[in-house]
Amino acid sequence: MQPLKPEQKQAILDKNPGVTSAEIDEYERLLAQRFRTDPGVPLAANEATVAEQRDARLAELYQKFFPA
Repeated sequence: MQPLKPEQKQAILDKNPGVTSAEIDEYERLLAQRFRTDPGVPLAANEATVAEQRDARLAELYQKFFPA
């Protein structure tokens, strides 16, 4: 996973005035967490809940950054 380039971050901020730099940082942090998770290893119930919440937040941020 490659972090967003500064010009990519700026483009997101320019196109979406409601987006903050902190949200972009959160998106990158959560995405990195997801990529570190081994899909072949079953998660404990509490880990699965955290993963679901993380993925829901990632989807929310993605929609905010890249609206259809």
